[in-house]
Amino acid sequence: MSNKQARNNLEKQYGKGCMFKKAKIEDKIEQKKTIKTYKQFKEEKRYTGKFIRLYESQMNYHHLVHKSEGGETSIENGAIVNSLAHIYMHSLPREEEEIINNELREYKRQSDECKVVFVDDLDFDFRVIPMEFKPSELDKKKGKYDRAKEMGNFKKIKKELEDR
Repeated sequence: MSNKQARNNLEKQYGKGCMFKKAKIEDKIEQKKTIKTYKQFKEEKRYTGKFIRLYESQMNYHHLVHKSEGGETSIENGAIVNSLAHIYMHSLPREEEEIINNELREYKRQSDECKVVFVDDLDFDFRVIPMEFKPSELDKKKGKYDRAKEMGNFKKIKKELEDR
């Protein structure tokens, strides 16, 4: 699989955009104060606003386990990061880069756990009871929606369904 194909697959699964930014890794690094921050990196390289915007708009596929270390190009071993974050990550020593890679892995793990599952994809047997719920007419005197009255109607309908 090429980097482009893997990046496209990652975008389908996790959405477009930089995972480094989505996972708020920049803030986490600043809190830890153990490695050079993204902000320090930008200041050292003296990137101007124009180049920062350009590099942050370009997305790259980043290998979590380097290709030189046997890492394959796949959804599991990749992350989408902007060009500037990618340059920053590769400017760090391997141990420090691994801290960021672990944050990216954690972000992907949490994203996988929070996926939406459609009812049609569930394996267990269940039944869905369609319920028609229409709000009552507005209170004629006040011209407002009567929430208490609607809650009472809803509770009656719910009780009828439970008794079935």
